[in-house]
Amino acid sequence: MTDNLAFQEFDFPAPRPDCLELREMDEFLLLREMHHRFANTLTILTSVLRREFARSASPELQDSLARCEARIIAFSNLHRSLVVGAASDSVSVQCYIERLCQALSEVLLNPLGIRCEVFADTGKLPSNRCERLGLLITELVTNAAKHAFHGRDDGLVRVELINKIDSWVCIVSDNGVGTAMAPLGIGSKLLKQLVGALSGTIVRKSERSGTSVVITCQM
Repeated sequence: MTDNLAFQEFDFPAPRPDCLELREMDEFLLLREMHHRFANTLTILTSVLRREFARSASPELQDSLARCEARIIAFSNLHRSLVVGAASDSVSVQCYIERLCQALSEVLLNPLGIRCEVFADTGKLPSNRCERLGLLITELVTNAAKHAFHGRDDGLVRVELINKIDSWVCIVSDNGVGTAMAPLGIGSKLLKQLVGALSGTIVRKSERSGTSVVITCQM
């Protein structure tokens, strides 16, 4: 926690046009395959657990198993929520973000007593850009759930998507304790890469009243 306003901004130049479309397609397919296989793996895990304990488990263990199974299914649904449409599709940003935030609430926020508010303008984006935006939101909401509240049960995470015609502004904020700037880890590097792929900018502010991250992505 810090008394001073923490502020950081990154600018990412657009990638060179040569081979850009092919590289984006490869990344898009890789992301989709990763989420598809992980969701399937979690589904198989629930089946294995059910078969393992179906006959010999006590009623108490069966109840615990049912709760664990529900959580695993929720994680599977989250990964399925990150994938939308085909590479050539345009999808509703509002519908996609609302569904994603519902999945994030079920998996991460509700069990910790954290509420989630969502506001999204109407509009459409290509599937590959929408899915990258979803990954950004997932990372930021996960960070808030992990670091912002420290056992509090009155936390709030707000996700906003604003259509600026020539760009989209994504704001993920919380009413947590605020954190000082941390060294770049895997999560921070992932954020930079995703924002770079969207030819965007990211601004982060953190103080006692909470943290907000503003991402501006070009259409």
